[in-house]
Amino acid sequence: RPSMVSAILTNMDAGGLLCLSGIRPAEVDSLKEAYNPHLDWLDDHYNELSASETEGSLESYGFDVGRWARVVGRVRPKGKMDIATMSELAVS
Repeated sequence: RPSMVSAILTNMDAGGLLCLSGIRPAEVDSLKEAYNPHLDWLDDHYNELSASETEGSLESYGFDVGRWARVVGRVRPKGKMDIATMSELAVS
């Protein structure tokens, strides 16, 4: 959601790191697209994990919770959004 992007990024300084986890792998590309104008992705920090690989997870109790991804990005210089951009994203 664009409003979530603006809410997060307006509270970050240039050079700050943003880690987003609990994302379905199939949704990673669209999530990255939403943040692309403001972040440089650190692809070497990308990771996927299945609940079956985690001791004590819900899956160990018989729930199918599938695979999840983590992405990390660094806010670009001048990455803070101005009020006009934030306002536009909030209503889009």
